[in-house]
Amino acid sequence: MRRRAITPTIFLAFVLLAAIFMIAASIGQALSHSFYPWECCHDRDCWMTGETGREPDPKFTREGWLLSDGTLIPFNAARPSPDGRFHVCRYGGTDKGSVIRPHDKPPCLWVPQGAS
Repeated sequence: MRRRAITPTIFLAFVLLAAIFMIAASIGQALSHSFYPWECCHDRDCWMTGETGREPDPKFTREGWLLSDGTLIPFNAARPSPDGRFHVCRYGGTDKGSVIRPHDKPPCLWVPQGAS
């Protein structure tokens, strides 16, 4: 039985199509989190929490939002989340860094409206 060879044109089309999908996915991801302000290091030190994030969602307590590292952010200090998900920004871009707290601005924690 003779195997069909992949022509260079078909191979090139496949590679270009894969590249287009990868670029579109990265642009979509960047745009979906473009709300991170510069005082929170924009997109370098910020991420979603929860199942697809680097750390679990903050827990609702009587005093405020309790993060996985024990940091407590009062309810009135959290920022409203524009996409309905929890987000956090940490120094160094790792889940071990402390929450970024810009001078004279709220800590870099976004909370969905009505979350509890």
